[in-house]
Amino acid sequence: MNSVFRELLYQGVLANHMDNFVIPSKTKKELEKWTICFLKIVEKHNLCFKQLKCNFNAKEIPILVVVVEQGEVWMENDKVKAVIEWKTSTKIKEVESFLKFAIFYQWFLKNFSYIARPLNELKRKKKWRWENKYQKAFDKLKKKITS
Repeated sequence: MNSVFRELLYQGVLANHMDNFVIPSKTKKELEKWTICFLKIVEKHNLCFKQLKCNFNAKEIPILVVVVEQGEVWMENDKVKAVIEWKTSTKIKEVESFLKFAIFYQWFLKNFSYIARPLNELKRKKKWRWENKYQKAFDKLKKKITS
């Protein structure tokens, strides 16, 4: 599907995950314009969608762990709370779990890889030792994810 909708995806006017498509927009006029473009591509490629699964002109759409509303994307409140309350890791498996969760948000976070680097380095160490640099990286990622 990415190749079919490549132009809209590259322009940032279409988001998709598996078989879910979202056209985030700030105004009704903008939404109408991009919806028409989307539907023309659908028609050109003889694609079809189940009417029951289609939701047009929705003000707010929860997708995975984010909400899309009027061209804005943010985390669901329960996910924000979970990240805020995430305890400091005490073993490598907990660091891996946090990074697996956080990696979804890498597209929204500037310098994600740079910030997460110390935690990724810690995963490769044979002996566990939580140092200040790991705590700083953990706290910075939590702050960036929740703000």
